[in-house]
Amino acid sequence: MQPAFYRERIFAYGEVIVDYAQQLLATWQDGDIRDVHEEMMALTLEIVAKTLFEADVEQQVKTIGTALQESIEYFEARNNNLFLFLLPEWFPTRKNLRFLRAVQQLDEIVYTLIRQRRMSGEDKGDLLSMLLQVKDEDGIGMSDQQVRDEVMTLFIAGHETTALTMSWTFYLLSQYPEVEAKLVQELQSVLGGRMPTLADLPQLRYTEWVVMESMRLYPPVWALGRTVMQDCEIAGYGLRAGDSVIVSQWVMHRDSRYFDNPEIFKPERWQGDFAKKLPTFAYFPFGGGPRICIGKSFAMMEAVLLLASIAQKFRLMLVPEQKIIPWPAFTLRPKYGIKMLLAER
Repeated sequence: MQPAFYRERIFAYGEVIVDYAQQLLATWQDGDIRDVHEEMMALTLEIVAKTLFEADVEQQVKTIGTALQESIEYFEARNNNLFLFLLPEWFPTRKNLRFLRAVQQLDEIVYTLIRQRRMSGEDKGDLLSMLLQVKDEDGIGMSDQQVRDEVMTLFIAGHETTALTMSWTFYLLSQYPEVEAKLVQELQSVLGGRMPTLADLPQLRYTEWVVMESMRLYPPVWALGRTVMQDCEIAGYGLRAGDSVIVSQWVMHRDSRYFDNPEIFKPERWQGDFAKKLPTFAYFPFGGGPRICIGKSFAMMEAVLLLASIAQKFRLMLVPEQKIIPWPAFTLRPKYGIKMLLAER
């Protein structure tokens, strides 16, 4: 799948990202109240469907969003209730039935994409075409089920993490007006009111720092699990082959040994070569090692372009008297969303 994420291919995605951002902004009006989490989830879902699978899912966005929410709530409930954990998925409880319906809805959308592409035989040069053309050492291609599994992973992971980065970024900007002012100043200086392009990325340094700092405080993936391959000892603790180890971005990113005033949103900390001076895995929003996120470059480019596109057009102010609670499900979601008042600049 690496060719779909080569630098040249990623650059071609930049225009699509900005186009979809413009379409969203055209629906926003001064004085509107929007749930920024819902808005960003829908936006990044359409972007990943278009860039990686050459698909238009505008009509299915609500269905996909609801199905994902129900799936995450289902696994959250199972992981926190021994009875539910031991109960087989096919047992017809209300939660099981809702989860199975959600999976069916997602499958219908993904399998339709696969069938349509197989029937057309068209090579669009996107990730879906690559998956359909790949052959193993015996010359056998992937089954629909195998392609579905790969597409579903990238479909979900490829939009939710960026959406969460954007949601938490706008929340933090609403709490730190001095940071927002510096961001807007850079956008005005570099863009002068026009929409950003890939050529602007090297000049949007503070914008990138804002994204990096947001992922430090609210990493979309808040923890990773790994399996011990052989008996070993780490920091005095004996580990056996097969043991599970949890490493948490949330914990490491807020460690005062590596970050001064770790609870403070301070994008300036990333200037210079600060990132290079950090120990490995003091900051790892995209994971690391051989399984580092394949879409890291794509996600960073997307986040910077979206932030630049939106923040120069609108100021997002947090609606008072709402609970903003980080929900550590599979990803770090705002449990009740983030409602914000739009103010046109």
